[in-house]
Amino acid sequence: MQEHPTSQSGQNRAAPPAPRSPLGYSPAEAAKILGKHKNTIRAWMAEGGPLAGARRIGSLYYIPRRAVLALLDLEDNEASHLVSAQGGEVA
Repeated sequence: MQEHPTSQSGQNRAAPPAPRSPLGYSPAEAAKILGKHKNTIRAWMAEGGPLAGARRIGSLYYIPRRAVLALLDLEDNEASHLVSAQGGEVA
């Protein structure tokens, strides 16, 4: 079975770095931490997505650290709903 790229079950891993802003991670920072493309992160920020808690302030988006940490703790079977039948990621 192939392991989800953001899941490292059974391994000790270092906590992701703190966000540069006290408001949260930028989409680019979250993408790097989660090993996803920044457009995937933006799609996940849509209403009902796993990063729906993101907030827009001016022209910048901020994703709460707790939302990114929650995705790092997902197991393979819990993350499967994020991938559509065609293999693309859905919001």
